[in-house]
This record gives sequence, structure tokens and C-alpha cells, in this order.
Amino acid sequence: MAVLNDIVSLLDTTLRIADIRDASVALNGLQVENNGQVSKVAMAVDGTQQTIEEAIAAGADLLLLHHGIYWCGLRPMTGWWKKKICTCLEHNLAVYAAHLPLDLHPEFGNNAGLAKGLGLTDLQPEVDYHGTMIGLSGVFRGTVGELRDCYAALTGSEVTGHIANASAPAGRIALCSGSAGDEIYQVQAKGYTCYLTGEENHWVCNAAKDMGISIMFAGHYATETFGVKSLGALLEREFSLPTVFIDHPTGM
Repeated sequence: MAVLNDIVSLLDTTLRIADIRDASVALNGLQVENNGQVSKVAMAVDGTQQTIEEAIAAGADLLLLHHGIYWCGLRPMTGWWKKKICTCLEHNLAVYAAHLPLDLHPEFGNNAGLAKGLGLTDLQPEVDYHGTMIGLSGVFRGTVGELRDCYAALTGSEVTGHIANASAPAGRIALCSGSAGDEIYQVQAKGYTCYLTGEENHWVCNAAKDMGISIMFAGHYATETFGVKSLGALLEREFSLPTVFIDHPTGM
């Protein structure tokens, strides 16, 4: 058993929740409070009704999310939205969410997990989002085709997009999880010839072809499971809490 406030303090400090600007719907930090005690932690990418119910069924009293339960925005407390909030409250489930603070964290972040899994070296902050570097660049010691195969194996996802030259050395690549296809222009302006992101985007793929850039999409969901899993491992170490990852891919 651990104290909820102690966990929240550790996460807030580690992820620099107060310092990183994000979308208003992210509401990073503690989103729902329980009775103050935590005996088991569940992790999931999205705060859907299904993940909430599965967390409760698994015996968790804290749910860590990347996309928090307020991602839909401010809504009247009726219907499906009332059900979601009441399910948390009635079953003593605390909810904590971290969006951009988790994407960009150099140790526990989604992009850090992807970079480590791909074996990238000489990592540097990269991909600017409203003044915050949320992605990474790094060196892949193999061909573009080999990088595509590694990306697919790591994420467990089919990799789509455009490969300009599969046999060319990948070299220094840019990487940003989730829905970061729009950043193709800054990637091209900085001289990268290979860019990895999550959510598939039709016009971005065509732009990459025109630019001569290899772009690889592995899915929004598949590229953002790494962060919450890493946070779960942190809480296991620091508080000796059991954890469970709730896997609900969207296929996107």
C-alpha cells in the first residue's frame, strides 16, 4: 500500500507537470482522487470506459493514462460522460494523466522508449511543438529498410508511409510519437531524410514523396504505449506496487 499524494508528488516532479505547456484538455496530473491509498496501479494509453472498467476489474485503485479522461473536453455531466466519472468515483479509482510531459521525458517518455528500442545513438531533442521539443533525433546504424523492419517489430504494428530508398543508410533520423505528421516541414527544413511518427496522414505521405523523405507511420496508439509502461515500472521500484498494463489498440 502506498499513499496517493506521495505517488502524485513523485510523478509531478519527475515529469515536470507544472512546467510543460500542453493542450487544455490534457489536464496533466491527478484528474480523479480516490481515498488516498494505492494498492495496485493500472496503465493504459487512453481513458475510455473500457479501460476504466478493466482497471477496476484488475483490482487497481490508480490508473495512469497518456490521454486523460478529459480528452473529449468540457461536457455536461450526463449520459456516457456521467457514467465514466461515476465509475471512477464509485470504485475508488484515482486517475493520473501525462500527455506532452510524458512524450518528451528523456528517460520515461514515449520517444525515449522508441529510440531505445530502435537502438538509436547520440540522441538529441528534436521536433518543435509550440516551443517545446517533444521528439528526438538519433543515429540508426543500418539501412532505411532495416529501420522500417525494426520499427514494425518494436511497435508490433504494420508500418505504412513512403520509403524513398530502402537500401540507403538511415543515418541521423527524426522521431516523434503520436500524431506528428504535420511536423514534416520542419523535419525537411532541418535536413532529415527519414522521419518516424505514429498516426498515418495522407497529405503528409504525399509531401514526403515530393521532398524525397522516407516517412514511416506505425500508428498513434502503437507509438504511445512506452511511456505509461515506463511509469508503471518506476512505481514498482519506488513503492513496490504491483502493476498491470491494459492494452486496447485503436488500430490507428
